[in-house]
Amino acid sequence: MEYEWFNMKINLSRKFHPPVTKKCYMPGVEKRSKVNLLCSNMDKGKSKGYGSSSTQSEVDAYRTGQPMETWMSEDDNSEDSDMPYLKLQEANNIFKAIYKEIMTIAFEAKYYIKALPALGSIEEFQKVFRISPPPGVRLETTTETATVPIPARTLCMSLMDLDSWHASMSHIFQYVGGNMPDDVFQDLKHEDPSILHVEKVNVEFHLPTPFAAVRKFSFLRFLKEVMPDELWTIIDVSEDYFHDVGNMTERKCRRRPSAVLIRACDDHSEVIWIENMEVPKQSQLQDDTYSALINSDEAFSAKRWVNALLWNLKRFRGTFFMQEIKWGHPSYLSLLSLTTNMRMDFMKCLRGSPDDRDWKILTDHGMRIMQDATGRSHEACNICGYTSVVSFRIQAKPQLVFQYLVKKNRQLQWLLLLDEEAKEILRFAADDESNLVTLHQRPAITKEDWKTEEYLLQEASWDGFCYLIISATMNQADVFFSLIARYKDVDLKPSGFAIVPDGPESSLVTFSLQEDLLVPDAETGIRVKSYVTNRIISEIMEEMAGVLEAKS
Repeated sequence: MEYEWFNMKINLSRKFHPPVTKKCYMPGVEKRSKVNLLCSNMDKGKSKGYGSSSTQSEVDAYRTGQPMETWMSEDDNSEDSDMPYLKLQEANNIFKAIYKEIMTIAFEAKYYIKALPALGSIEEFQKVFRISPPPGVRLETTTETATVPIPARTLCMSLMDLDSWHASMSHIFQYVGGNMPDDVFQDLKHEDPSILHVEKVNVEFHLPTPFAAVRKFSFLRFLKEVMPDELWTIIDVSEDYFHDVGNMTERKCRRRPSAVLIRACDDHSEVIWIENMEVPKQSQLQDDTYSALINSDEAFSAKRWVNALLWNLKRFRGTFFMQEIKWGHPSYLSLLSLTTNMRMDFMKCLRGSPDDRDWKILTDHGMRIMQDATGRSHEACNICGYTSVVSFRIQAKPQLVFQYLVKKNRQLQWLLLLDEEAKEILRFAADDESNLVTLHQRPAITKEDWKTEEYLLQEASWDGFCYLIISATMNQADVFFSLIARYKDVDLKPSGFAIVPDGPESSLVTFSLQEDLLVPDAETGIRVKSYVTNRIISEIMEEMAGVLEAKS
């Protein structure tokens, strides 16, 4: 099966064509090897380890006082050009130290890295990554390895395509934006042909609740080819490790050298995932109510990212177990694209600071209530979209809460008294049911007393840490144009639940309910939403108590 959700085109085996250069002598500055020492020393027939030591002749190339290729054109003034060359050489040495630090972490974890690369005299640069974090900050370092059922090149492209990366992992982070980094990093990429791509990234790591502190990161992402056609590494590192490059504002969160090492293995990939970051200690969090959960090292661990990656691949390898849509057979890609957008819209409502172009926050005390700011609502009829978001705890394990809410969510969306009123007409599931998409249908009457059907699309998923149940109502036109004809995007208003563990026998549940209300003003909208949401939570707590009692 082709993974069509990866669409970025990066040439992973490009040929290097440097600009016209001239030779000059720069005593005291290390010479930059024209090829990666690690790659040039590899015996591609060896599959047991990466990182063999360089030969003495290669190390000698780093001695000072040797001719050095520069990017200086013939009419440049050498005195004015010294500073850019020094910056480039410093960035070059720092990047080598970052790469060696990543290989060191993988080597110490006793994964398939069997030896460390010899990259010259960079120990002083590497020491920076081993110092203790500043006061009030703790270091969180985790590693995980797995065999992933996807070709290595495709995996590299998916992680470098920031929009695709965000779409597949939107329940873990929010992609705020990215741009091309400073010129020195572009020069570094041209200087080292093993660096295939570099980009500056701004993201927010978040729990699925708007009331917990987010982790805001700004970092550089590199794609480096270690061994041609065999081993790549995607490197994340905070830009402020590169001295005299960029002006980083003070941040509480900092990305130390982190990476995903990807080794090709036929049509699979052997992955080593390294998460390495400085984050605030518990005392500095915005809300101590969620501090234990954030500081558990589980929410943003390497294991969580690997499990989420595997979950998404299983999702795209799902199978139709039922399909009774009368107009034709839907495409699984159209179905998953629709539910992906539904999840992304759902997570936007759970952001700590939602986009004011989408939502206007009316109240944020215990329960967040927002008003639609997009202008999609029928203002002339006093109909406006409102969303309520609230988090609460249930003294039960997440899996049990999830099983109960999968059915409850459908009842809440349609205010059903009996589940028999709705008929399931589509079921698409992963082999292990870590992802389940269903479409239910029930009869309805239009304002003109015409008989029709309305539909409820729901996706229930679990990535090993977080459970999601997200649904949205659809009409006949929505179903036909988005799933059968496949040429129209539909504007869905998703609601649902996010569930994460909060201790051994407890769950943190976040409930978001989106609906249109016919009310005279925003104050009335707040009162209506507060009443409806609190009534639903009371009902859930009462019914869950009955479930636990019956189970015991």
